Amino acid sequence: MGSKKEPTYEDLSKIYSDEEIAESFVFRSSMSAEEKKSADEEFKRLRFEQLKNMSDEQILKGELMRMRLLIKDYFDQPSFIEEYSFANQLRKYISLLKKTMVEFSNDIDIHKTKLSRLLNNRENPNIELMYRLEHHSGMMIPATYWYRLFAKKQEEEIKSDSEKRVKEYKRVKNELSFKLTA
Repeated sequence: MGSKKEPTYEDLSKIYSDEEIAESFVFRSSMSAEEKKSADEEFKRLRFEQLKNMSDEQILKGELMRMRLLIKDYFDQPSFIEEYSFANQLRKYISLLKKTMVEFSNDIDIHKTKLSRLLNNRENPNIELMYRLEHHSGMMIPATYWYRLFAKKQEEEIKSDSEKRVKEYKRVKNELSFKLTA
């Protein structure tokens, strides 16, 4: 089966008016390789110019939106990825803000040692902290996202910690004798 060449603007203008073409078609460019390269370079130049003129607040908002979208995509992954642990994402968040640990701990009203323990996985976050993070981010990163980051790691630990599971099973008395079949 041969592939049929898509019509260019020049071909279509013989059949349709400019208005009909604009309303009905998306057509490929008829630019040469050199013209395309020049247009790409012009686009890059304009984009960099636009980025240069962005305020710090606009840049931060863009970075937080990017962080939010990456976290959201992570939730679709079947397993835990350390880069997306609660602690690592909180560290990334603080870094984006360009704040010290002391400044940030003051912002969210927790002691700096507690923040350090959270960032080093020595303490688990509570729901109240997740609300504070949501509010601090201007609602850009919802409390439910912070919770799900934490929960995904917990789920991985539950799946993989057979040693602790066996230890805890030994503490149970009068367990039910039937087992569910899947």
